[in-house]
Amino acid sequence: MKVPFSWLKEYVDVDMTAAELADRLALTGTEVERVAAVGIPSGDGNLDRFVIGQVETVAPHPDADKLTLCGVDVGGRVEKIVCGAKNFREGDRTAVCLPGGVLPDGRRLEAAEIRGVRSNGMMCSEAELGISSESAGIMILPEDAPVGERLVDHVAVHDEVLELEVTPNRPDCLSVYGVAREVAAVTGAGLSPEPADDIKPEGHDDIGSLVEISVADPDLCPRYGARLIAGVKVGPSPAWLKARIVAAGMRPVNNVVDITNYVMWTLGEPMHAFDLAKVAGKKLVVRRAREGEKIRTIDGVERSLTPQMLVIADGDGPTAIAGIMGSEASEVSDDTSDILLEAANFDGPSVMATSMELGLRSESSTRFEKGMDVELVPRALAMASRLMTEICGGRLVPGEIDIHGELPPANVVHLRSSRIASLIGVEIDPGETAAILERLGFTVEVEGEGGFRVTVPCFRADVEREVDLIEEVVRVYGLDLIPTTLPSDVRVMGGLSPRQAAEREVARALAGRGLDEVITYSFIAPDYADRLRLAKNDTRRRAVVLDNPISVEQSVMRTIMLPSLLMTVARNAAVRNTGINIFERGVIYLPSEGRKLPDERRVIAACLTDMAGEGWISGGRAVDFYTGKGLVEAVFATVNGSCGLSRSRDPFLHPGKSADIMVGGERAGYVGEVHPLVLSAFDLDIPVTAFEVDLDAIVASSAGTVLFEDLMTYPASYQDLAVVVDDKVDAEKVLETVRSAGAPLLHGAEVFDIYSGEQVAAGSKSIALRLEFRSPDHTLTDDEVNDVRAKIVRELEKKLKATLRV
Repeated sequence: MKVPFSWLKEYVDVDMTAAELADRLALTGTEVERVAAVGIPSGDGNLDRFVIGQVETVAPHPDADKLTLCGVDVGGRVEKIVCGAKNFREGDRTAVCLPGGVLPDGRRLEAAEIRGVRSNGMMCSEAELGISSESAGIMILPEDAPVGERLVDHVAVHDEVLELEVTPNRPDCLSVYGVAREVAAVTGAGLSPEPADDIKPEGHDDIGSLVEISVADPDLCPRYGARLIAGVKVGPSPAWLKARIVAAGMRPVNNVVDITNYVMWTLGEPMHAFDLAKVAGKKLVVRRAREGEKIRTIDGVERSLTPQMLVIADGDGPTAIAGIMGSEASEVSDDTSDILLEAANFDGPSVMATSMELGLRSESSTRFEKGMDVELVPRALAMASRLMTEICGGRLVPGEIDIHGELPPANVVHLRSSRIASLIGVEIDPGETAAILERLGFTVEVEGEGGFRVTVPCFRADVEREVDLIEEVVRVYGLDLIPTTLPSDVRVMGGLSPRQAAEREVARALAGRGLDEVITYSFIAPDYADRLRLAKNDTRRRAVVLDNPISVEQSVMRTIMLPSLLMTVARNAAVRNTGINIFERGVIYLPSEGRKLPDERRVIAACLTDMAGEGWISGGRAVDFYTGKGLVEAVFATVNGSCGLSRSRDPFLHPGKSADIMVGGERAGYVGEVHPLVLSAFDLDIPVTAFEVDLDAIVASSAGTVLFEDLMTYPASYQDLAVVVDDKVDAEKVLETVRSAGAPLLHGAEVFDIYSGEQVAAGSKSIALRLEFRSPDHTLTDDEVNDVRAKIVRELEKKLKATLRV
């Protein structure tokens, strides 16, 4: 919301600069993104060089047919100015830039000789002053403009604009007067009355006899108001209005449209002007659109409507999309003479849904979707009617359309001073509490000792409870005035949950091993499943689809982390960034049976390409499955946990160079080399190893706190064991059997070789293990070790049909 400072000061007598006001508003919850200067630069006395002048004489230039030599009174003296415009005559008052003046585009004007005649200034056009994109001649000011005075004191050719970030619960601040009310409340400055003075209608006709208006769907239009201005003359707006419109970030169109925009910016109520002559059948109906109906909006785009959308229709069909944009069919033009002014209150969610479905947003829709004050309708019509007759001529036709049901009653909230003190820890004087609320527009009545009966104004629909009133009082009183104190309960201490602690340790472990942490979007392209070669029945294909995506490339929620990381690797590889080893802690969104919302699981995933990096002595070392497996084991070791591996069937991993990560017999993730076809789908020509593990599974695998174990007093005994098993038996299954059979004296077991070839039978493989035997209370004898070894061999023969290789 752009609020020109000079416009704001018309309604509130604030005694501070725009920058000081921005700081004050920020302390009360109204965020000011920046304060920007617009128009003529103000530094070095530049504004004094732009004055109101009166053309005293007009004569032909002695050496140029298209130029004139003018004598211009600039206040106590007449300057000679050469001019090329033709839209003025003697006696006209205009804007004059004296020598040394700097224009909005940065050009400095100096006295110059033009075709042999010295020109001491320039009569300026609206475009040169920055209040219009184009102009046919110089700017002509009203006849009563005071000659010699500064132009900026009468036309806002320079302004400072406060750019506000208005929160969704404060639509009342989407207007200059609403912000003025806020400024008056927080600074104590005087607030002028709302500029909604009405005028008297003229004539003996009546609006009801000239146009018929009805509301067929009052649930989407609680209030609809209209007035008729007859005999207007459409043309350019006066300079002051154009300056206001431009400073607010809009484009001047014509006096009728500019007035509707000016009223919207001032009061916050969006308005629309129909050319009555173009309203088919002189009849308007506010209704839901019908199936198949279309409308060509004023931006020249034909749009298809659905029955969920609210429109204003005439005898030929939709002529405006309610609360969003009008149509070309009833647009005001230079030939328009009778204006039907609309001010209404439309349902916010309906306007938002229509805006999103059509991909069409406007200043009107921005306001309506946040919920507008239903009482603004008649006040906006009154202000617009007055401006329309003053600027465009014409007359207000007697009668007014105001269709509405029972208007919502004012909300009453009871406030206790004691409750304020108990919530914020500071006692605020009851008189000051009442004054703050009254400045904010609330009606306050004393109720008992230290209590108030507060009537909430309809423009503050967000205030519903006592705590809401307390928030209003405190933010205006000054959050910076509340002393900082420590919590009284010393038992209130922060801390990390087991999963948070584990996640932090895992991240440190991976970073310590040379991986870089990244953060990617949870939104990915919908073709991720095909690029990963997922089966048609794979549940990871059933991604949550966004209703309002930023783009197609970010239109679904990821069910697996790998696509996000592969895209990051691809972007880095494309710019020759080598040694890409990254990991991410994030959420995946899996379909949940019987529930609308997905199952959100927090995982940690990584992609590796080169763990050594290139140096001046040697190149990097390509990673493989075992690199990923080692990192996965390190991840589990950080929480004193462990995992198992089993053969993976994931189609995006290389067969035979991948594994499922198992915890407690359940799949917790995967590790392996990415399939070449998947790499190609992501435009990668380098090998990548990846893994992804559920963080809850990592925490669940933990054996708890690491306890001290004496490894020095009683030495261990080591033996190697090689067994031949069926080729389909996983090494992990062999390890599980060995560890189970060797407990409790078997302290460790690991595979150090797997062999298949001529020395073993076809369809079989040899798995060699290194066994570590240890007792905590004595040195093991050879017999004890051999007994345990024999038991292990028997269990392998029994459960896996393994044979001892000799």
